[in-house]
Amino acid sequence: MRHISARRPKSDLRAALLDQRLRRLVPLDSPVTPRFLLPMPGSSNLTSFDLTSNDFHGPIDAGICNSSAKIRILRFSENRFYGHLPRGLKNCSSLTELWLSMNDLSGDLPDALFDMTSMTQLFLQGNQFSGNLSTNMSNLSNLVEIDLSLNRFSGLIPDVFGSLANVESFSAQSNKLVGNLPSSLSKLSSLRVLNLNNNSLSGEINLNCTAIPKLSTLDLGSNSFSGPIPDLLPHCVLLKTLNLAKNNLSGEIPHSFKNFTSLSDLSLTGNHFSNISSALQILQYCPKLTSLVLTRNFHGGEMMPVDGIHGFEKMELLVIANCALTGNSELCGIHLLPCKSKDLLPSRVKKHKRAARISMAVGIGIGTIFLLGVVYWMILRRHSGKHEDNAKVVARADESSDAASCSIVLLFHDDSKELNIDDILKSTNNFDQSFIVGCGGYGLVYKATLPDGRNIAIKRLSGDFFQVEREFQAEVETLSRAQHRNLVSLQGYCKFGNDRLLIYSYMENGSLDYWLHEKHEGSLMLDWGRRLQVALGAARGLAYLHESCEPHILHRDIKSSNILLDEEFEAHLADFGLARLVSPSETHVTTDLVGTLGYIPPEYAQSPAATFKGDVYSFGIVLLELLTGRRPVDMCKPKGSRNVVSWVLQMKKERREAEVFDPCIYDKDDSSQISRMLELACLCVSESPKLRPSTNQLVSWLEEICPNGQPIDKSEATLRYAN
Repeated sequence: MRHISARRPKSDLRAALLDQRLRRLVPLDSPVTPRFLLPMPGSSNLTSFDLTSNDFHGPIDAGICNSSAKIRILRFSENRFYGHLPRGLKNCSSLTELWLSMNDLSGDLPDALFDMTSMTQLFLQGNQFSGNLSTNMSNLSNLVEIDLSLNRFSGLIPDVFGSLANVESFSAQSNKLVGNLPSSLSKLSSLRVLNLNNNSLSGEINLNCTAIPKLSTLDLGSNSFSGPIPDLLPHCVLLKTLNLAKNNLSGEIPHSFKNFTSLSDLSLTGNHFSNISSALQILQYCPKLTSLVLTRNFHGGEMMPVDGIHGFEKMELLVIANCALTGNSELCGIHLLPCKSKDLLPSRVKKHKRAARISMAVGIGIGTIFLLGVVYWMILRRHSGKHEDNAKVVARADESSDAASCSIVLLFHDDSKELNIDDILKSTNNFDQSFIVGCGGYGLVYKATLPDGRNIAIKRLSGDFFQVEREFQAEVETLSRAQHRNLVSLQGYCKFGNDRLLIYSYMENGSLDYWLHEKHEGSLMLDWGRRLQVALGAARGLAYLHESCEPHILHRDIKSSNILLDEEFEAHLADFGLARLVSPSETHVTTDLVGTLGYIPPEYAQSPAATFKGDVYSFGIVLLELLTGRRPVDMCKPKGSRNVVSWVLQMKKERREAEVFDPCIYDKDDSSQISRMLELACLCVSESPKLRPSTNQLVSWLEEICPNGQPIDKSEATLRYAN
């Protein structure tokens, strides 16, 4: 066999193509165009043609196999080929492998594709193929692997798998497929991987796992499946990964799950299951379970196990978040272990009989369970135990000399409108919990509607670790001078008892974190134009703080939840400079408030002193969130892809960048802008601060990505529905 690399002059390559001894051609970083290579007269003995990861563009030539009827392998992945697949593929009768992933190919799959009956591997992921999947797939009886992911296929999955008995892996995630699972899937006795995530499939999960015993990965997440989990799933005795998240499944976890001997990763997020106590008691018998995610389930006032959680000796991650649970007085401290006393909670907390929403993220090391979130009674202590009931709050305000001296709220930029503490108390119903719209490291945020109809946001800073009043007010006045269209500017201030109240403009569309991570399937999502608009606006706000504001201000806590969106979805940085309000003597607080987990730059491990380049690193994480749709740290992801920075950098190293982008935004028309922002994000998260750009450079480069410095005309900007 003769091998040729295209890192050579064109004349040498041309000569090689005319050499009938040529068997395998792999042009790497070639300067030639595909029309020069195709057709290839004289290459009659060519059996393998690999163009992977070059920059070839244009349509695939219809005469691709005319030069050699012996071609068995075509690998054209990760180029810029576009257009339809040519009907001339019918001449590739000997083809066994066709790799066309990560290009810009489109249209229906031609019938000629299904005439290549020797095909064993078909990889079409990451294109723009559309239309219904053909029943002619049944002709490809030798198929072993097929990947149709990240395309625009629609309609039903054809019920043809009875003719595809050799298939070991079938992936069609992130398309627009509908309908039920075809019954013939259960005839794939060799099936190891079935991935249909992020479609619109519905009905019950009717897989007969007794017939597919080799299945190791089943991903049916982000669809519309309903009904109970089938009892027969544990008959897939080799199943290691099971994702049924974000469907409409209901009922209880089947008792048969005790028989899952190989299961290691289980995600049931976003369904309507019941009886969490039974679920945990059943799943503790899965001997190899290391990751269990039950987020957004059990909304019927569920009871946690009264004797605590046992088992799970190999568990590394247990997440029970956004579930309405009751009966949690038996949860002790930070360990989910049986309680020794039933009098752990203050009596004022025990008065609350209503179901409380709890957020728990539990990471379980070998034999030890650590609570990473905030358990029920801790939330109530913060919201209720720390403050008396509403009547007492008003009474205290009336009796406090501090509060009395602040009957008028100090407004920095609007002297024509008077605001007093009574207005605030009335508009928040004495800071009732139902008015809470946010919660951060510094305190709770309340929405208030004033008598004149204006909406404002009130951040209530609680605690005694802030600076003395004179210094505190001086810092507040300094922060109030930071005025920019992309900042949530500080409008006013008041001391209320032992608390401080900061008055801000209210942002109608909430936080970027909500739009990226908390929206449910079927709801409106931010399209690429909106995300680009947000990135540029937030960068301009940060550049103002770093470069133009006097004195310059470090933000110290850049994150998606601190980027708020107004009614036009323009970005506004919030919570900038609040660390300046903390007393310098409170070193433990200052250290804790330097940043948020997932956004903290690596150099802060050596020194917690915040820097401007540290802010840039955190902003780079936000850019990665905009691009990928992922949180900075997502313990629900498989090992190796839980940290968004390391995952993206590894995917770039493997030249698989197109796989990191959020399917909600990835469109070939925007691919150049998206790729350029990815490069900028990776520069921002460089391990060395010296390699990171300044914020002015950030703005300049984002303006270059955006046409005319504006990402999209607001009249043309749209919100899109998630699949």
